Amino acid sequence: MLPYFKGYAIAVCAIAVALPLIASTVWPLVTGQIIASSLGGLALQFLLFFGGLLVGYRIFERRAESVVDGYLKPYNDGCNPKALLDRGHKLACAITFPCNAQAAWFMGYYGQACLDEGRTEDARTIEEGLRQSISAQKKPDQKCAIIVSLVPLAEKLSSASDALALIDEGLALISTSSSAEASAQRTYLESQRAIMGARMAGDHEKLMDLDERVASSGAYPMRLRVEYAWDAAASAFKMGRVGEERRFLGFVAEHGGTLALAEQAHSRLAAMAA
Repeated sequence: MLPYFKGYAIAVCAIAVALPLIASTVWPLVTGQIIASSLGGLALQFLLFFGGLLVGYRIFERRAESVVDGYLKPYNDGCNPKALLDRGHKLACAITFPCNAQAAWFMGYYGQACLDEGRTEDARTIEEGLRQSISAQKKPDQKCAIIVSLVPLAEKLSSASDALALIDEGLALISTSSSAEASAQRTYLESQRAIMGARMAGDHEKLMDLDERVASSGAYPMRLRVEYAWDAAASAFKMGRVGEERRFLGFVAEHGGTLALAEQAHSRLAAMAA
């Protein structure tokens, strides 16, 4: 994410330049020679420059990632899409398409927040930009990483068959990879494929079971649990299971924060009680 934080990028360059400058000042005091007058001095300057560049990049890349995590936390943990849109607006404007996998990771969340706040056209623009980013990438693992970031948004904006095709594309890209990252991506995409398959088949029993596994697990961010609880409530409604529908809706209403789903859950519960 560092390229999108200009202040941090400038700081990295400043570190890389400052170290050789300091060395060029200290060197004559120690050796009595100008640093550039010896091969060892020149080698030291190059070492300090590239070492400073590497260290500075790692420090400020982590700092940039921490800032982005701070943007996402109110949305993913607090179910507050407006907070993400407000805090992350400048970063979202700095990212252009096609983008890399790190930027796609942020924009996938930002697009969902846009959709939650009724900004459907903005969400569609982001979806299209992420699809362009997949096409622009050459490496299969990077393509798959962008697909993973796009899938939740695509599932909300596209047809079930389109989302399933995207999932299958991602699985094909990492079919021969045994890396830890590919394994995590494969687990996620296969879980989404199972959900989409049940949805397309109209298997409400299976779909409710899959949704409840996520909704009831503290291993997932609260926003995700709320969204899956809402889907589980929809399946319960279609099967005429009033008690289970009420239970899932209660979870959405209690934990949904400012998500539109929370308001809809409150309305539905009020109608059921009338």
